[in-house]
Parts: sequence; structure tokens; C-alpha cells
Amino acid sequence: MAIIEKLNPIHSGLKILVVTASHTGNNLFCTPAIHFIKKHNPNAIIDAVTLNLRSAEVFEGNPDIDNVHVVKSSWAFNKLVKNYSLVICLNNKSTRILSRMHMQVVTAPDINDEVHHAEQILQFIAQLFNKEVSDSDRQYVIGQSVGLSSSVIDDIQINDEDIIVNMHLGCGRIATHGWKFFNKGRYFHRKVWPIEEYIKLGHALLNSNSRIRISITGTKHEAVLSNQFEKEVPGSLNLVGKTSIQDVYRWFTKIDLAISHDCGIFHIAVASNVPTLGLFGATNVELTGPYPLKKQHTIIKKDSMAQISVSEVQVAALDLMNDFPKKHPNKNALAA
Repeated sequence: MAIIEKLNPIHSGLKILVVTASHTGNNLFCTPAIHFIKKHNPNAIIDAVTLNLRSAEVFEGNPDIDNVHVVKSSWAFNKLVKNYSLVICLNNKSTRILSRMHMQVVTAPDINDEVHHAEQILQFIAQLFNKEVSDSDRQYVIGQSVGLSSSVIDDIQINDEDIIVNMHLGCGRIATHGWKFFNKGRYFHRKVWPIEEYIKLGHALLNSNSRIRISITGTKHEAVLSNQFEKEVPGSLNLVGKTSIQDVYRWFTKIDLAISHDCGIFHIAVASNVPTLGLFGATNVELTGPYPLKKQHTIIKKDSMAQISVSEVQVAALDLMNDFPKKHPNKNALAA
């Protein structure tokens, strides 16, 4: 608190640099805290540091952030921080780039397993600025800027009777390593439901209701998964490698259901308020589940992803769509 009081946060000349992370989900977890800083320091300049280009995309168009810097070395970071009044590290796993720091950094404490990651970061910032957190603060912030690939979303033809179910097939590890992930025998990731199960689920949903159409999302490095799915489930809307984070967010606001295991795109779906079905194996639902948890979020949690059956996912998916039917009378109106 002493640092904040000394700097007088409401002063218009305050420049704050927040250090985030290298994963899409972890950076999305930072957005409620960044919004909280801006809410209580409306005149401050707030810039963000992220550790790679892919995770920086989360902050594109974010109204609470003035500039985003991708920094990969402590030397580059130390050069950057000279321009700021206050440096806050929101993810303590990012402290490796702080080794050459010549000024004090306020760093979030270690994350525990009992409270959602985003809530822990938000409470850390609330304590730092001596402000109370309200329910309205517990929301992810995703920019509304339109990416270069937005025409892909706009050009999708959907009939009014279509029921769109999106499946996200990969995860950050696959997106980073692409074909190398599969070439090195790491095909089965502990957080990822196997592609064969997604294919079976696709067939089961299509057989249960002729109005259902399947869309799939992912990065271009996950094309090996999407190609297999599209071959086995003809007629799927393949958006893999064609969308930005903002495009996916817009897509999710228009569809009927999102199904995903624990990954960054799962949290993008949660932010969009689309009915969302999360598949969790070994990962901790308390730490990285839906935030905030709402009635249109359903989680299937087992000790491992292999224990999750296609039949139970199908039942949960159909129940969600029955309980929360999409209320967009014209699904062709995809513009934001």
C-alpha cells in the first residue's frame, strides 16, 4: 500500500505497467484486475506486457489498456520499465523477466488451489489500491476491434432454424508446437479430450437433432485435428486457423453452445455468455473453471479426460440447449 499512496494513483500523470503471462487463459484472467485498476484510476496510462504474440492477442482492442508490449527478455523489459511510475506483475510465473529490474515491482502472491485464478488476481489488486470488489468487477474484458479475418465470420451462412454447436479441439500446447506436438508422441495431452471422442460426439449430436450444425475452432497449428474432424464429420464449419480471439468471441455470442476442455478458448466462451460445457480431467475446476460461474455453465469433471464418455457429454449438451435456447431471432445477423 505504501507504494500506491506515495504515487497518488488518481494523478493524471501516473503510468502503470502490468506484466501478464504467456498463455491466452492466464492473460484473460488478468483482465478483471486491469479493468479494476482503470476503474479506480481513470486518468492513468495503463500498458501491458505479455511474453509472446499469441497471448498478446487477448488484449487487442481492450479499452482499459493503452499499449501492449511483447517482451521476451529481462534486458528488453528493464529498458522498457524506465518509462513507468509503477510496475505490477500479475502472474508470478512471469518474474523471470524481472531479473534485471532497477526499480521496485509489486508482484502478485503465489496462486492457491482454492479460489479461481482470476479472483485471486482481482483481490490482490483490490487490496493494493485499497478498494472493494463488487460483483460487476468479476467479468472478463475482451476488445471489440475487428480483426483482419472478421469477414470469415460475416460470410458464414446460417439459417434461422440452425442450431450451432462449437467444439474446440486443441489447447495452447498444441497451438504452440503444431505438428511437432504429434511428431514427438505427445498426441494425448492430459487437458485435451481425444479427437476420436469429439468425432463420436459430433455424430451423436447430429443424429439427435437434424437442425444441429457443428463448428470447430483452433489455430492453424491445430489443423491436423480439424482436418481429421472435418473428414469424419462432413458439413462441419471449419474455422480453424481463420479467426482471431475477437472473431471467436463474436462467433460465440451468436451460436447456441460451446463445448471445450480447459483451455483459453473455453474462457473466451465463458466471457461471451454462450451456454458452455466444460470438460475437465486432472485440472482444478476451482482454479480455472468458469468465472464467474453462471447457470448456463455446465462442467463434467473426472479424474482423467479418458473417463469422460461421449454419452454423458451428449446428454449434458442437449440439456443445456433445451434449458438455454438462443434468443437471436435472426441468426444471419452476425455483425457486432
